[in-house]
Amino acid sequence: MNRYLVVGMIGLLSGILCARADVPLAWSGRKGDPVDARSLGKPAAWWTEVPETRFDKAFWLSCIGQPGTYLTMWTLAALIGSRNPALALALKINTFIGAYTGLFFHGSVCAKAVVHRRLAGKLPEEDAAAAVDSVGKYARIPSLVCAVSLLFFATAIMASAILRGDLDVPKWMALFNPVAAAAILVPLRKCGVKLGGAMGIGFSLFAIVLMCAGAAV
Repeated sequence: MNRYLVVGMIGLLSGILCARADVPLAWSGRKGDPVDARSLGKPAAWWTEVPETRFDKAFWLSCIGQPGTYLTMWTLAALIGSRNPALALALKINTFIGAYTGLFFHGSVCAKAVVHRRLAGKLPEEDAAAAVDSVGKYARIPSLVCAVSLLFFATAIMASAILRGDLDVPKWMALFNPVAAAAILVPLRKCGVKLGGAMGIGFSLFAIVLMCAGAAV
């Protein structure tokens, strides 16, 4: 079997796991409650109303899923490198940065929810909020770097590679990225559809690009 197809399939499943990892952090699980991905990591009243295992699930889905998405990006960089070594190097560096910061961010969000649960009702609300904020302070800059790297830079590099012809795929596949996924997910969330996080969906789309590009090798 084509190795690019194998890696692409791993990346597709890994991206789905990462996408689903965001759901327990942005939604209470109760019918009628909205999904609010924009408030990811900000204290929510429902944090104390759901089992702590919900946040364990969010962490482990991300932990298991992320390596496959980075393997996908590294393999895409290898394909791009045969035609555009500079762009391939940029993608590898960007992937390394994303891998370094990605799980750090997700773990911090899960830790904040767990700390909030443990302190709720035992400390005054202001003290509990300060404790939760202190848990997240070390992750602020890595989280920003993660978002810029995996959401915007990865999208820009991959779109450039596709539009320049560095990957043998149709030009319209430049739309297979996390930014486009985010644009599609916003109206779906308003309709109550809970597919998961845009970044995970976007990296699943990158995996599809890899499978299509690898089929031509």
